[in-house]
Amino acid sequence: MKLKYRITFNILMFLSNKVKTLNPDTQLFYANKLGSICYRFFKVRQKEARKNISIAFPNKSDKNREIILKNTYRFFVYSSMQFLSLPNSLNNSNISVNGEQYLIQALNEKRGVLLVSGHFGLWELLLGWFGINKYPLLLIGQKQNNMGADKFINEQRVNNGIKILPRKSSLDLMYSALKNNDILTLASDQDAKKSGIFIDFFGIKASTPKGAALFHLKSKSPIIFVTCHMEKINKFVINILPVKTNEKSDIHSITRSYTRLLEDIIIKFPEQYFWFHRRWKTKPF
Repeated sequence: MKLKYRITFNILMFLSNKVKTLNPDTQLFYANKLGSICYRFFKVRQKEARKNISIAFPNKSDKNREIILKNTYRFFVYSSMQFLSLPNSLNNSNISVNGEQYLIQALNEKRGVLLVSGHFGLWELLLGWFGINKYPLLLIGQKQNNMGADKFINEQRVNNGIKILPRKSSLDLMYSALKNNDILTLASDQDAKKSGIFIDFFGIKASTPKGAALFHLKSKSPIIFVTCHMEKINKFVINILPVKTNEKSDIHSITRSYTRLLEDIIIKFPEQYFWFHRRWKTKPF
């Protein structure tokens, strides 16, 4: 590994050890301070985020939309701290789970489970909860350009019981995982370019990944939609919902179903969504 990558890894390890020493109130204090600094000085994709928030909430005032944007920065720093401090952030938190019975029912079908979600809430804390509770979670991992960061992220996940499959792995491996009754995890809310299917997202057609629907139609594996959000300091809620399908379901209806569930939770907690993606980049033909 090149020196610059080793430096990155060591910096992340140092930050992880430091954040683990902070109590929840102090973590939130620093997250709010750092998030405000990032909002003020780091403008990367800020115009994109502002535009996305205005699309999702056209009836809110400019002032209220700007508050959402500023709080998004704060929340992103806070969620990063929770990832850095794993497993402490899981073990020392008040976590309630709604709908775990749907997960158990899905696993009992012995066809594997398709877990869909979006870049919402405490994504890494959610993954860690599955791992620590011995659920057979398999994450399709995106490799980071910085090898040091990639090594740190993967070690954090693996150390918390998560199995990782590289994004460009063969489909055969993914179907084998479902046959093994693993939980195949798919983030399904980024622009899928020309390979996606166009689904209304906050009233505007967005190219949406159709992998979960395709996997279901071929394997008949049940689909669950899962999120983890922050309700108040050190109190997190995991919501597990079934994505209902039947013999008439197709790619469009399945993708639309979980997109609606994502919309619903974003409306409730808009500052906990990662608004910086170019969600509506690809236009319909």
